[in-house]
Amino acid sequence: MKLIPGFKYMRLWIIALIFIQLMAAGCTSQLKNDEIFLDGESLTQAWVYDTGAPINLTPVYASEIVITVPSGGPMLALEISSGDLRWEYNPPEEIWERGYTANDHSVYVGLSGGKLVALNTADGEMRWEQQLGINVQTPPLIVDDMLYVSTTFVGPGLESDPHGKAKVFALNSSDGSERWAYESDNYILQKSFISEDKLYVGGSYYDPSQEVDEGGPMRIYALDTKDASPIWIYESLDGYIKAIYATKQEATYIAYQDFVNGLDAETGKLIWRKDTGNWVPSLSGWENTIYFGSANTVVHALSTDDGDPVWRFNIPEGTFNYVLGAPVRIADELYFLTQQGDIMALNAETGTLLWSLPTGITSRVGLAVSGGWAIISDQDGRVYAYTNQ
Repeated sequence: MKLIPGFKYMRLWIIALIFIQLMAAGCTSQLKNDEIFLDGESLTQAWVYDTGAPINLTPVYASEIVITVPSGGPMLALEISSGDLRWEYNPPEEIWERGYTANDHSVYVGLSGGKLVALNTADGEMRWEQQLGINVQTPPLIVDDMLYVSTTFVGPGLESDPHGKAKVFALNSSDGSERWAYESDNYILQKSFISEDKLYVGGSYYDPSQEVDEGGPMRIYALDTKDASPIWIYESLDGYIKAIYATKQEATYIAYQDFVNGLDAETGKLIWRKDTGNWVPSLSGWENTIYFGSANTVVHALSTDDGDPVWRFNIPEGTFNYVLGAPVRIADELYFLTQQGDIMALNAETGTLLWSLPTGITSRVGLAVSGGWAIISDQDGRVYAYTNQ
């Protein structure tokens, strides 16, 4: 990969490496409250499936199947009840192994050459394909009947272009038709987030005049979901964006620098900024609280109103046993996987430890929790399913 003259601290090969690490860590999502809790006392391993290659995105659980893409493909759909292979998808194009998501009806996945396809979740049959012309290497966002798709000009397997203008697309999820597209001045856009009538999306842009020791130029857009008209644009030197979570009042984000930030949702002005204490892979949110883990083994719950702590929990089991990915909240319980393979559950309101289950699994990515199942993948490509059922 070519280095860009003058791009002293924000080399694109570093951005690509961070891209790999952060996609492995997982992305912010609007979490579903399915009211099915995990019980650490009876939680047991139901099955394991060996894909044969590393897995760099947390597997997705939808419609009684687990979907994953090992490095180099193909896409695999496994029965949640048994771990048996239901279907696989192996197109002639390369599957971007971090560029997919799913719901009960469809699996949406980015392919090399700027293509996005939709498959039936049940059987993997093609529903539609759309040529976007820009590559999709982060999971699209599904909201109701809409699909919001972020694109990139830098990432694994791509010839980097720091002058590229990445787009975010709003597509009809049923047929892939374009409702609108917004061209940014960023060369990379991360997975978007919706709150109220605003779509938040951001990423890095190239400006050799703004060189810093840690981080680099980044930009967040707040767009009207009806027509993509910009409501505001926020710029900082926080570097590569990891995750965005928003409420009606605030938009919060974490980027390369070890700070979590709160913006006014109406104006885009910075209203608070808090030191996380160490490296943070991602964050998630629930109403007016955000959750994240830092590499000093602390799990944080902060108020989106002012960034003040709601509670803090120090993981007791082992040095550097930090949270992988973003914690998952189900009703009043918070679940996460640690670097040493412990599944943990906290009371989401108080931060009190409910239970901890050591698995011994060394993973690169976070934990998927839904429908009474916990799904983990290890660094060698094995997928594990745990349940109380």
